[in-house]
Amino acid sequence: MSNNKSEKALNESSSDALLSRRDVVLTGAALAAAPGAIRSATAASPKKPAGSAPQPPFDTLRDYVAALEHAGLLARFDGVNQDKYQATAIMYQLVDEFGLREAPAVMFENITVNGRKFPGPVISNPQGNVNTEALLLGVEPDARDIMVTYDKVTRKMLDVFRENDGQWPQIPTREVSAGQALCKQVVLTGDDVDATAFPFMRGNPGDGGPYINTASVVTTDETHGVNYGIYRCQLKGPRKIMINFEGGQTGIKAIRAAKKRGETTVPVCLVIGQDPMTWMVSASRVPSRIGNDDPIDELAIAGGFRGKAIDVVRSENGKFLVPANSEIVIEGTVDIYNLEPEGPYHEMYGYLGHPKDNFVFTADTLTHRKDAWIMNSFTGVIQEYIDAPQRAESIYRLQKAHPQVVDFASPYDTQGIIYISIKKDAPRQAFEVARPLAMFNPLARVIIVVDDDVDVLNASDIRFAIATRWQPALASEIIENRRSFPLDPASPDRKTTSKIIIDATRQWPEEGGPEVYQRLNRDVFEEAFPDAIAQVTAMWPDLLVKN
Repeated sequence: MSNNKSEKALNESSSDALLSRRDVVLTGAALAAAPGAIRSATAASPKKPAGSAPQPPFDTLRDYVAALEHAGLLARFDGVNQDKYQATAIMYQLVDEFGLREAPAVMFENITVNGRKFPGPVISNPQGNVNTEALLLGVEPDARDIMVTYDKVTRKMLDVFRENDGQWPQIPTREVSAGQALCKQVVLTGDDVDATAFPFMRGNPGDGGPYINTASVVTTDETHGVNYGIYRCQLKGPRKIMINFEGGQTGIKAIRAAKKRGETTVPVCLVIGQDPMTWMVSASRVPSRIGNDDPIDELAIAGGFRGKAIDVVRSENGKFLVPANSEIVIEGTVDIYNLEPEGPYHEMYGYLGHPKDNFVFTADTLTHRKDAWIMNSFTGVIQEYIDAPQRAESIYRLQKAHPQVVDFASPYDTQGIIYISIKKDAPRQAFEVARPLAMFNPLARVIIVVDDDVDVLNASDIRFAIATRWQPALASEIIENRRSFPLDPASPDRKTTSKIIIDATRQWPEEGGPEVYQRLNRDVFEEAFPDAIAQVTAMWPDLLVKN
């Protein structure tokens, strides 16, 4: 269950000053190799609460946030007025200043939302900083280079996936009684249910209304089993919530299956304020469902990542087992025939989405922790979840099909672009590797393939490869009329899109490239004087090494 001491320390501590860039970057060294072991790296780190840091695995959102604050990865803001979009402004500024993967998690206290002041707190960006990947997955971070940290976590996850023959380890859930479940501290039914009593907000002035945008939306059907997915949910009244089930997602498959059975409604739960691993499996494509319609026990997989079972409790309607240590659980039904207008909403591509007709969820029960916390995702602004496991799974599957694949990246800040590096051993191999991805992954609209000497996590390296190795007329392939991701703002009809594969590897003569490809200047230099950089760095560390 929860660590009450850590939650009390978190609630009593305060740090209203905005973190400096140095504060956030240097806290990377505050995380130790063993899960839960945290040490202070620098006197420049922000003030941390007294007492010991909570230890992973984190049973509650509150324990996890307390650990972030102990590690110097949390910024607190008091008195923010979101009716003037100050929280949105803060998130944009943090990402502009620190970068998408270095911005801290945020706690908003005494926040004004929808004309009311709420004590909060509202948590945002809880898994955006790269060092949260290390904290949650037990990897020693690199104090100087966050992308080295990210790659180390990915390689660890890749080893785990390989050792389990392409599956994630699972630990079955553990059912507890209602009396042991934190999410059952308060139980409301019928007209006592009021979802507007919590600070669910508009994240952008263009939004059609306030949104619950971090709920694990729980659905079930005979084919796919129980599914946890993150879908935008517009709050229209105390008990009326719109749910956006997009095409291709598991939630909409449950709706279609219910229609085939002749049903008019389906039971749904909204789980809010989840532990970090339940959030990760709900928000990410881990495990991948591509080509797999069999039931997947996502909470057992979350337990496998934690190394400890997720405690679950029976929902009040008896239809679901839900994470017992969540902050809020809203139970009800979705009318699968009578749709109503919903949106617009600030989508993950960074564009305001279209309004649409959507499904109406009617809440009949709401249970929650006393003084419940919520999370808010500023979609399209922040990194939503740790994604090293997702990247590791992609590398594994690509390498199984094509042993020449070395690395893979799908940057969150440029949705639709994918980078793959290969150790090329045949002409036009880039297209063989990339074509299946372009054909069947709706998110993959631009696939750039590079040589194995190019770091796919370094945007400068990618640009260099495109500028010096790509021949547009010889090394491009356009694919038309493929299924698009429904939220893609460039899709002409929100259903189809064209795609491009860019072969930015060195073009061989058989591919129309030069007979001899020039060598890189740096390769020539480092072969001739391999120790030169280490020597000058040792001689002038204050000038040549970042503080």
